[in-house]
Amino acid sequence: MQCIMIPVYVVTGLLGSGKTTLINLELRERKKLGSTEIISFETGNTEFIKSPLSIEPDDIEENLPRVVQQIQDYISSTTPKEIWVEWNGMFSFQQLERIFFSSILKEFCHLERVIYTAKSNSITSMIQALGDRIVSQLYSADYIMLYASDTTQTKAVKKLLQSYNPECSILINPTEKDIHNRLSQPLWPWSLYGIVAILTLYILLVTVFRHSISYSIHQVLAIASGIIFEGIPFLLLGTIISSAITLLVPDRWLMRYLKADSIKSYGIAIGSGLVLPICDCATIPMFNALLKRGIPQHIGLLFMLASPIMNPIALLATYYAFPDTPQVILARIIGGMLIACMVALTFKWKPHQLPTITNNLPQPKEYQYGSPNQEGNKKKIFLLHIEREFSQLLIYFSAAAFTLALFQVWIKPTFFSGSLDVATPIANALLLVLAFLFSLCSTSDAIIGRSLSNLFPISAVLGFLWLGPMIDIKNVYMLRQYISTSFILRLVITISIITYIMTLLFQFLFNV
Repeated sequence: MQCIMIPVYVVTGLLGSGKTTLINLELRERKKLGSTEIISFETGNTEFIKSPLSIEPDDIEENLPRVVQQIQDYISSTTPKEIWVEWNGMFSFQQLERIFFSSILKEFCHLERVIYTAKSNSITSMIQALGDRIVSQLYSADYIMLYASDTTQTKAVKKLLQSYNPECSILINPTEKDIHNRLSQPLWPWSLYGIVAILTLYILLVTVFRHSISYSIHQVLAIASGIIFEGIPFLLLGTIISSAITLLVPDRWLMRYLKADSIKSYGIAIGSGLVLPICDCATIPMFNALLKRGIPQHIGLLFMLASPIMNPIALLATYYAFPDTPQVILARIIGGMLIACMVALTFKWKPHQLPTITNNLPQPKEYQYGSPNQEGNKKKIFLLHIEREFSQLLIYFSAAAFTLALFQVWIKPTFFSGSLDVATPIANALLLVLAFLFSLCSTSDAIIGRSLSNLFPISAVLGFLWLGPMIDIKNVYMLRQYISTSFILRLVITISIITYIMTLLFQFLFNV
């Protein structure tokens, strides 16, 4: 048996969506035809450039052990370095996983990429007709190749597909070069490699040329790397727990107590962060689920805004960042709850009109991923969720760390003669803008806030700690998958104004 795992590229989609054409084009580009084998689970009109192993569709449901044995014998006789699979779009993706996660094939094959091909003029109706069979493929896809003949509907179709899998990349009418470049990229984003490369280069340069490099460059890299390394444990811990809660804890118990507009529902919405230690990233899909289940709009908002503030991991990180000023923790809790309540009340007094669903399409939250191997499957999804979320957050975190380092070393001495001892309206407003642009996660914002406390007064830093977990540019992007732009714009403006007023009130009362 082979020692090296064989990467398996899966191309799935409905008949006539261009699966065979994509495989042929990519194999020509990769120039690996001799060491690549093809496995096809359907018979289309286009021929492959290389004879494939053809699997009868009936065997997928009726004789799965035979399919596994066929593939094992085929791999043993051909010894490929790469396998491309054309999956039949009429079958769920879990059925493919039954094959390649079987006790035999999982020892020397691994799913490298999943590509879904679709035509914009038919995908919506086919989702409605086939339901979870297509949704499971969209949910598992790394890339969706959308071929659109009518560009007027492209935006709506893209939004629909993203609602099933917000993390996948959608390419519209991609060229051969587009497809090849995207599939040739490493699984980790290039920016992660850039972060590692910069820090590694910094260590090498300091070691070899430490007397020839400007001291200010030393300062920037040292401050940035310090913030990154110090924040990673909280970022990772928050990601692990939020992934566990998101994937393993059902939200039905929230529905039971949040439906009524009562003091009890307000208390549960505010205190959910202590029971569900989730970051702001995890609350957004849950907020969408609450709205779809009929929870009042303002109660759902209160849950989404207050939970990251009440997150015990965020409070622990705040204590770690400000050990000598425990008042910061108390101010973050009380101020955050007041801001969340006031924002929620504005939506109670004047609810925002949300578009209603007028089709019978399966909704994203209605799809529950499952397969015969539930335990192993949960572990795989859990680890994949952690990897994706942590990788994405680390990029934002590193960008914010380098920006803050540049601000502290170069911008601050240029524009400010000393620290901003007075909580001026400009200082408070500036940190609210920074919070919107560079806030990362409620579990790690405090590390950034501690660095800012050397430049700005505490009232301005608290504004950063209040606004960041509630709304930032990352959250706006995620909300855009579910909510209208007008709702998001109103939410951003309302949170910003109330938070700004709270920073001025805090400075007036405590003179800090």
